[in-house]
Amino acid sequence: MKWPRIIGQEHAKDLLNAAIKRRRVAHAYCIWGPSGVGKDALAIEFARVLNCIEPIETPTSIEACDRCRSCLQMSHLQHPHVQLVFSLPAVKAPSDDDSPLLRLSDDQIALIQEQLALKARNPYHDITIPNATQIRIAAIRDVRRALQLAAPVEHGWRVVIVSEADAMTIEAANAFLKTLEEPHARTTLVLTTSRREQLPPTILSRCQQIHCGFLSEEEIAAALVERNGIAADRARIIAVLAQGSYARALELAASGDNDDAIAQLPLDFLRAALKQGRYRTELVALVEHIAATLDRQNVALMLRTLLAWLHDAYRLCTFGSQAQPHLIFQQGQSYTALERFVVHYRGANLRAAIAATESAIAAIEANAQVPLALISLVLRLRSAILQTHVPTPS
Repeated sequence: MKWPRIIGQEHAKDLLNAAIKRRRVAHAYCIWGPSGVGKDALAIEFARVLNCIEPIETPTSIEACDRCRSCLQMSHLQHPHVQLVFSLPAVKAPSDDDSPLLRLSDDQIALIQEQLALKARNPYHDITIPNATQIRIAAIRDVRRALQLAAPVEHGWRVVIVSEADAMTIEAANAFLKTLEEPHARTTLVLTTSRREQLPPTILSRCQQIHCGFLSEEEIAAALVERNGIAADRARIIAVLAQGSYARALELAASGDNDDAIAQLPLDFLRAALKQGRYRTELVALVEHIAATLDRQNVALMLRTLLAWLHDAYRLCTFGSQAQPHLIFQQGQSYTALERFVVHYRGANLRAAIAATESAIAAIEANAQVPLALISLVLRLRSAILQTHVPTPS
């Protein structure tokens, strides 16, 4: 398997592998696609293979040996030929000629070093630094100085990786464009971005474009089992909720929640929505609690969990026991709730319930007011399930 550190992305790996094998490495690349799918990981592996002293070459691929001095340096992201550029905190009265690290506090430097160590261990790690939202011109000028003053490369390549390049300010982007217009021997510039449309066309036109798509549920689940030792049943649920992002899957895995804990809040919400009689007070309290304690991303995650559970209910209602091997929630209280639901709400319009949940997720991701979106969902769920279900015979 080519570049086993990289999950999926076979087409992207093939393109970069071929460039190395044919000695046709481009001056600049833009690796783009959704968040958490391995764009930085791919760029780092590209730099690793380019600089490996004893690469392992087969008829179809070229791999880093993981033993030479260069590979050991890359394993700590401390290679002299590889520079990683990312957003840094703003500083007071910065000078555009200063190195971007000079005016940071000792605590900020320590945090950056910690984040880089995490990135070295796990290239899917998203570098997170408080108040770091932009790549400023000082960082790009630092890159230009390093390239201009660097001695010629005798082995390997100089690789500059600009992570989430769309975070460059206008001034930084203009300075980077000048760097693109002045190619250096055995040097390649790699931009990664989840928002390609926010990069200037003048920069994009000078880069070879490489797209990374969403990962499949199977790819994510297999990686969670093999790399993180997560049980297959739990990995399957996390993979569904991760929505094609391995980085998001790792966040969910790190929460430590089991299958029942993951489904608890969505099922509480559904129970409150379907409660007979005086349900409004309890429901409004739950909606207010959700809106107050969860950010928008986690509200959407809660609804995606509910959506997965409703899909399971539809499968179980349609195919009966034959659906069990194909369910996402196959055991525990979540599965028991499924069995009770399909018995109690026979004839419920689950397709309408699923469509309502999908609409609510889309509304929340489009910045609709969370309480309003949840209340609207409740009304549609009650219409789809309560007004169509056949009461269970007593």
